Amino acid sequence: MRKAMFLCFLLLISGCQKEKISFAEKVSDVFYVDNAGASMRVLVNGNTVTSAFILFIHGGPGVSSYFYDTDYIGRFLGDKYATVYWDQRNAGASQGNINGRNLNLDQMVEDLKKVIGILKFRYGDNISLFLVVHSFGGLIAADFMTRPDCQKMVKGLIDVDGSHNYPLNDTLTRQMLLSTGIRQISQKKNVDKWEPIIAYCNSHPGNFSLEESQQLEKYSTEAENYIDSIKPVNAVSLVLKYAIKDNIPLSSLVVNLLYSEDLIFNKELSKAQFSSELYKVTVPVLVLWGKYDFTCPLPLGQDFYNRISSTDKRFVISNYSGHNMILQDKKLFCDEVNSFVSKYR
Repeated sequence: MRKAMFLCFLLLISGCQKEKISFAEKVSDVFYVDNAGASMRVLVNGNTVTSAFILFIHGGPGVSSYFYDTDYIGRFLGDKYATVYWDQRNAGASQGNINGRNLNLDQMVEDLKKVIGILKFRYGDNISLFLVVHSFGGLIAADFMTRPDCQKMVKGLIDVDGSHNYPLNDTLTRQMLLSTGIRQISQKKNVDKWEPIIAYCNSHPGNFSLEESQQLEKYSTEAENYIDSIKPVNAVSLVLKYAIKDNIPLSSLVVNLLYSEDLIFNKELSKAQFSSELYKVTVPVLVLWGKYDFTCPLPLGQDFYNRISSTDKRFVISNYSGHNMILQDKKLFCDEVNSFVSKYR
């Protein structure tokens, strides 16, 4: 199967006859996109007849888009549109060389452009393509959307708890941990859990190193467990459920996740920011955010929303979500995405 896919790809880049693609209301199509030493797994689910495609750009680095491929999304989005789950290089079930030289934001943007190009080659240049970006995926999308001619490749952008400015992100995470922790302690809630978090934030006021940034992220994940309004997300159960359902080798998930901790790569990311470039964004934009997101706090989404030049834009806050609104408030997510795609397709 892999060999056949590779041969099809060779035919594609050599300008030979297109691979025949069947269109249907319920498809499940897996293929690999090869680029710069990486072989990136792509899953297309749902309805390809309508020619509207929703491409998920996952968080991480090093995680997977397949955890967004839930039964709920399949029922309430996949029946109307094609949902596309792309595993970035050195992430999820993607394969290829573990090559630090090609593990950088510039290359990931080139990978995204290649994935979009392959989707349009397979399903037609006239497909309406929308990006759904989450967490680290927001950084890739911010870079992509502010480059010349890239916005012409998509119909719209859906930013779900995405990060476009890591230094600002760290500052806002620290502020939210402090303010929430102080309030929780005053209410005598989880005092023993919040005290070390507050102590750390007080002793690390800014200009964060990579190690400090990673510790703040760790605390932000823990903090969600101390908020009663948030629906908890069990990462282990998601891995077991969807890795098995989508035939993803667990060994690949583990190795890619470990390699994503590459020191040079993460040091580069820790200083990345696109706030000053966001005025270039003019396509329709939907921003969806969790009220209790400590990892990418609400003011980060507001900064993104306020800086883009799009005249067609909408900001929606989930009162029941932390950093994973796609899983924690799935009805609101699907309702908003459905309305957005149906309007701008």
